Amino acid sequence: MADRLPLHRAKLAALCRAGIEDPHLTGMVIGGSFATGEADVYSDLDLKFSIRDEGYDSWLAGRDALVDAGGRAVASFSAEHTGLPDMLIVLYDDLIHVDFQPIRETKLAATVEDFPFFVLWERNEAVSKQLPGASAKSRTDLEWIEARMWTWAWYAHTKILRGELYEALDALQYMRGWVLFPLLALRKGVRSGGSRRTDALVGDLAPAFAATVAAYDRDEMMRALQNVMELYTSLADPLLAAAELEPADDARRAVQSALDAGLTWKPPPPP
Repeated sequence: MADRLPLHRAKLAALCRAGIEDPHLTGMVIGGSFATGEADVYSDLDLKFSIRDEGYDSWLAGRDALVDAGGRAVASFSAEHTGLPDMLIVLYDDLIHVDFQPIRETKLAATVEDFPFFVLWERNEAVSKQLPGASAKSRTDLEWIEARMWTWAWYAHTKILRGELYEALDALQYMRGWVLFPLLALRKGVRSGGSRRTDALVGDLAPAFAATVAAYDRDEMMRALQNVMELYTSLADPLLAAAELEPADDARRAVQSALDAGLTWKPPPPP
């Protein structure tokens, strides 16, 4: 894979050499598109570093030396926005983006095992002993999604009715990226990557997915929301049945009634 990506290959080799010389490290793992065989010239390097527990803080304090081994960085920042404040995101002057994710050696299995990975190097099998193979388990939790999806749909509906259209657009994007795409991946039997590379996965559902994208227009957004929920039920219902999970019938009936009314929905009269 890296043979046809010379810039990536050179950077990866330099970082591996520097990592091997660092006594705090017990191994390096690469994830993302390089681990799945889908890397191209636009791909980043998703690197995970196994660090001896007792040397973790020391490594964090001195990690600039490893970053510098990759070349001249033009930007770098920590990844608090992803929930990983110890991870460093670096952009080099050749426009290759590298994620430096440190992981305590004893936490490695819990952090990495559910994602595709490839061990770049290790000391005394420190990594492979913990990671005998990538888990095929999907993180898509059908029961969790079904319990929430209809409330999310009603939330988006209220934003459209109220005229808070930017919030409604965000809600539509959230449901597409965090529900519809993962359900599609589950149906296809592949790992979910959110919206990444989904264009190649949708197949004959491409028109249905395209119909969930709306412009800044109330009528379009209402139709898109209705399309989101129609697509959701077509994806989720067979999966729920196969998993012997019950649909949230009460929530479905209440919200679907409002969705059918669309922009004409009015609150029911008081009892």
